[in-house]
Amino acid sequence: MERGEAGKLVLDKTNIFGKDNCYIYKRGGTNSKNWQFYYWDADGGENFRIRKSLKTNDFALAQSIAEQEYIQIKAKIQNNESINPITIAELTEAFLEKKKSQISPLPHDGVTKDSYRVLKNRREKLKEYLGKNSRVDQLRRDAFANYEQWRMDGRGGNVPQTKTTIKTELSTFKSIIQTIAINENRLISRLPDIPKIRVPRREGVLRRNNFREEELRIFLKAMNEWKEEKTSRPTAAAHRKIVACAIEVMLNSGIRFGAAKRIRWRNIRVNHRDSLQQQKYYRIITVEAANNKTGKEYECNCEVAMVLKLLKGISRFTTPSDYLFCNQRDGRLFSSRIWSDSWEEIIKRSNLEEETGRRFSYYSLRHTHATNALANRVPLQLLASNMDTSTKYIQDHYYHHQPEILTAELNPEKKTRKLTAAEMYDMYFTDK
Repeated sequence: MERGEAGKLVLDKTNIFGKDNCYIYKRGGTNSKNWQFYYWDADGGENFRIRKSLKTNDFALAQSIAEQEYIQIKAKIQNNESINPITIAELTEAFLEKKKSQISPLPHDGVTKDSYRVLKNRREKLKEYLGKNSRVDQLRRDAFANYEQWRMDGRGGNVPQTKTTIKTELSTFKSIIQTIAINENRLISRLPDIPKIRVPRREGVLRRNNFREEELRIFLKAMNEWKEEKTSRPTAAAHRKIVACAIEVMLNSGIRFGAAKRIRWRNIRVNHRDSLQQQKYYRIITVEAANNKTGKEYECNCEVAMVLKLLKGISRFTTPSDYLFCNQRDGRLFSSRIWSDSWEEIIKRSNLEEETGRRFSYYSLRHTHATNALANRVPLQLLASNMDTSTKYIQDHYYHHQPEILTAELNPEKKTRKLTAAEMYDMYFTDK
């Protein structure tokens, strides 16, 4: 008795045609008495494996079936055929079903609903590019060679703003093929190569689309008009006001969109070290680990007291366990549709994307917060800590170095300093 694939006990192992890479066996630790078939590609370099039940407990019959399986596999390998032909449509559907079962609201615990929607979108691009009825095992090695140009020509959706977008799409395609074709043993032929996309250096330090000063003014004006617009249902009117409050909170805290959606009233506290005047404006928000992208809890000190006071006057759900931003019918979290429809309506009303050619999303609020904080001379390390990110990330994505305005910051007066920079210069570099 030995331990076989995936740690399962292999009983009564019998090689087929004397081949070490093909045998029948019975599984230990189960009630099943049926013989199992196992084959792995020892010679072809594809490293695929086939496991299946032969659905018989008769040894002679199992051995005969396994010999026929072996002969068919070798014939298909020689003819470069697939053991289980699968189309692009079937491949992508199997992948999405697998990912759908992994959806979880918790960070680092499966797939988020937002990520799943992205995968569905990319599935459609893959089907359109390769053809939904194309057989995966018949794809050429260079099947994706023209994908970059195909996307830049405006196929598969809007023209990508960056090469990074195309690179991540191809990475998803690779994941789809590997997850289903390799891990689930659906193919035995060679898989298409994924071309390398050259990402310009400027994209390596890409500045996120924050709202510039005039753009932010236009956006907030459009939001307030949308918020006050009459609706046919009172609940819809309340929802608009709550979404507007959420936007203000994100804009003034920099909390990530995914985490902000799940803030509860119990996560808000007054900082008793603040003066009474400061307590009129500032609150500390605890972002729970389960709701945070990084998987850790942190606290954010932010100027949101006034908007939270306004929110309490709007919402019917204000107990400690209630969500700040919730459906006023049942207290549940807003659906993705409410969030996305609200944003699209505000952005469309503002006309910013049409006039600037730039795209904005809820994530732009975090980026705007960071950019404005840096402009207001908030120290980099304090800002990074308050936003639960790294100084390097802020430098790469938000910070614009302006040496002309840093004289006072780089040269503070310190009472304990023995010599000033000017004194040291006079002492060591000025000719006496």
